[in-house]
Amino acid sequence: MQALLEGVEPTAEQSQVIICGLLDLARVDGLHDAERALIADFAGTEDLASFEATPFDLPAAASVLKAGGKDVVESFFSSAYLLIYADGQHTEAERARVAEYAVALDIDPAQLESLHLKARIYLLHSLASVAWSKDAVIGIGASMGLSADQISAALEN
Repeated sequence: MQALLEGVEPTAEQSQVIICGLLDLARVDGLHDAERALIADFAGTEDLASFEATPFDLPAAASVLKAGGKDVVESFFSSAYLLIYADGQHTEAERARVAEYAVALDIDPAQLESLHLKARIYLLHSLASVAWSKDAVIGIGASMGLSADQISAALEN
């Protein structure tokens, strides 16, 4: 399976917006260490202070991301969904915040669900490629709301 964000090369400004958006999303239910690590990995630095000090203005962020086209917008949502699962929880507050992002970025509910599904399958496939037991991976997939067919497809790839 190809990397989820393969071939997407956001500009420096778009990357900063994505990082600030991820921090905004992580703060919804409290910034956890696993979320901080994922954001730092995306940012390419452990020092997130400058990003944390930058307010996240959703309308301005939407304008910057839309200027990058469909791939940049989708990479933002893929990153957001990976972040959501980094702490092992997908809370109602996180779902609501992602829905706000979707409205601002003109992503309809069906597109949003498709991006969510793509991120969950990618995550499950990534877990399966590590030395996890198949039963554990199936259980994780089920806990993320994937169907048995979706889990099987992720494990086959």
